[in-house]
Amino acid sequence: MIFMDNSILKGVRDSIWRLFFIIIGLTAFSLVTLYSISDNPLSFSSSFYRQSVFLIFSSIVFIIVQNIKMKTIHDNSTMIFIGTLIFCIIPFFLPRVEYTYRWIDFGLFYIQPAEYLKCATVIVIAKYLSNNQLKVKDNSIIIIPSVLTLMSAFIVLNQPDLGTAVIICAPLLPMLLWAGVSNFLIFLMIAPVVTILAASNIITFTIWAVLMFIFFIIFHANIVTKSILYFANIFTGLLTPFLWNNLAEYQKQRILTFLNPDLDPMGSAYHIIQSITAIGSGGLFGKGWGLGSQTQLKFLPVQESDFILSVIAEEFGFLGILCVMTLCFLLIKTLLDIAFRSSDYFGSLVIIGLASILLSHIFINSAMTIGLMPVKGLPIPFISAGGSFLLSCFIMVGLVISFSKN
Repeated sequence: MIFMDNSILKGVRDSIWRLFFIIIGLTAFSLVTLYSISDNPLSFSSSFYRQSVFLIFSSIVFIIVQNIKMKTIHDNSTMIFIGTLIFCIIPFFLPRVEYTYRWIDFGLFYIQPAEYLKCATVIVIAKYLSNNQLKVKDNSIIIIPSVLTLMSAFIVLNQPDLGTAVIICAPLLPMLLWAGVSNFLIFLMIAPVVTILAASNIITFTIWAVLMFIFFIIFHANIVTKSILYFANIFTGLLTPFLWNNLAEYQKQRILTFLNPDLDPMGSAYHIIQSITAIGSGGLFGKGWGLGSQTQLKFLPVQESDFILSVIAEEFGFLGILCVMTLCFLLIKTLLDIAFRSSDYFGSLVIIGLASILLSHIFINSAMTIGLMPVKGLPIPFISAGGSFLLSCFIMVGLVISFSKN
């Protein structure tokens, strides 16, 4: 028994050190790339200088967070969630920044409260599930986590910030699966969303209807119940036109140009065309640090945050992107390793939720830069410029290390 405890302790210790090296690697890529694309790297207005300052501040917060006891976070999770919700509502009473209510202006810098609502939502859901783990097979277990998630997403969606609202919803299903909620219940939560998306095309809708019919046949449930649920999901597809008409014009345009970039090559499709051009021109070894034509000549928009992977691909080539993606893979794998080793139900749930947030950012940002998803302002962890997001990433990893120590 002592041998097993020592081996687990050693495994956790190794995972913590691995996390440190992964973060150092990712932030090094960030600073090197931001220095390359900054006209005057040492000026206060440059993305390199500001990211360096944010990095120092985030590191201090990281040290503080990792020393907070897990029980303290568990006991105060409801207050953390409520406080963060209020923090997200404050921008609605302030002057708009870039035509949205996403930021709070502190003069020298802006804070985006929604970044911290992602963590707070995960923590409060983990507390509820851990406090009710004996009821996990009860179908009603999904109600409170779903309400809390939708409440957070609704506030952020009205800022408006569709990308962050989607990220807030991302950890819900992995956390419910980790908690032991039945697969059939998880499927019932996913099915309406897929039905709405599939209903935009008759072929995809027909294929999905057939697949859904097979799934309902396989699952064990009353035939009447399965029939009602099946047809209810089919009729959910009628919501697609309503949801489409309620999208902002720029959101509709992004989706249309994602499906056909030739519709507006100099408008809404410009970002993705320039991104793919930059990635393709990098080749295997890249053009060299500071020598990327698309980035140095500023053809590539938002290159310091949303499309920073395109800069890395152009200047460091496929090998550079391979290094970044390997570090991102190791980051998620290490978080999952720690969650699997955790003997605390609450701690493992939080780590799974945080890993889901980081994985969603990595997946969506990577897919966006190569045209596999519509353009959305979602940065990649520890690499993209942005103080609020960088701080939230360090808070997430700090929580993981804090729970690892426990």
